[in-house]
Amino acid sequence: MKGRTVIFTLVLLAAALALTLTPALGADKPKVIKLAHVAMPNPMESPFEAACFAFKGAVEKLTNGRFEVKVYPGGTLGKELDLMEAVKTNQIQAHLATPGGLYRVFPPAYLYSTPFMFRNEAVAMATMDGPFSEKILKGFTAKTGIQALGFVDLAVYGFYTNNVRPITTPADVKGIKFRAMDQLQITMFKALDASAVPIAWAEVYTSLQTKVVQGQMNPAFIIRLAKLYEVQKYMTMVPSNYSPLLLVANKGWFDSLSPEDQRVMLLASQYAKAAARGLSLLVEGMAVEDLKKKGMEISTLTDSAIDEFAKIVQPKALEMLKSQMDAEWVDGLIKATREAEAKSGY
Repeated sequence: MKGRTVIFTLVLLAAALALTLTPALGADKPKVIKLAHVAMPNPMESPFEAACFAFKGAVEKLTNGRFEVKVYPGGTLGKELDLMEAVKTNQIQAHLATPGGLYRVFPPAYLYSTPFMFRNEAVAMATMDGPFSEKILKGFTAKTGIQALGFVDLAVYGFYTNNVRPITTPADVKGIKFRAMDQLQITMFKALDASAVPIAWAEVYTSLQTKVVQGQMNPAFIIRLAKLYEVQKYMTMVPSNYSPLLLVANKGWFDSLSPEDQRVMLLASQYAKAAARGLSLLVEGMAVEDLKKKGMEISTLTDSAIDEFAKIVQPKALEMLKSQMDAEWVDGLIKATREAEAKSGY
């Protein structure tokens, strides 16, 4: 009888202990942040994915594991506009948005994609790191109701590719059908007397293969990763569109965080930018050499040819941008670029 009493008492104590520990164990469970994007996976080859994993690592480290970031790459949770809507409704908490989605919701957010705006990547990075970016981020958040965390740029340009002919002058572009990601690209190709067809990224390879379009524009590392060299013969290294991405978050979710955790999310976006820049600068040069080995014919433009492209394209692009937003945004970009040039010694 005494033995049974002891056992019964131990069972009660164990149950009481379990009830006591349950809330504590639940409190230790990390809060999940879903982060999605439409670009290719593999953080060691894709700067987009590297940015997401740098964000993940920073958040988890700086919060001592109170948050866990789950990354969903390659459009597994939907296309660009689907993901922007999913962020807005808090189905996912964060999204690395491309210019293709940004220009539809807040045109100034894709100003940095203006063709031939930056004389080189160093000036582009200096401009993006300046105060004009903060103005865009605040404007984006106020206009869309989606929290802008920070720009994520790749420190490389998108190059022209096609399967019709080598491109070394603006005249060579005439008549080629290009895939266009956004209104700026459409304006650019039309200014060069080419056709421009909006096509989602997931459909680009097939569209090139079936000749729905004959060309497209992307950095060399993307051309290699997506195996576009299988359906494209010629690549021109033209310093045209810079095209940064934007890391965004659900505003209600962001506002619910403590000031300390909000600061962590903003800091983590800077980790994401650094990772994207570093990896893209590494893999881009390697990709160019690899594309040559895979049979692509690669052309580099002369300075005079670049000037010729810019004189044709940029006025049309700036005119289009001013039709989409207040002209002060466009003028602000030009001023910010000139200031960055001066700081860089130009």
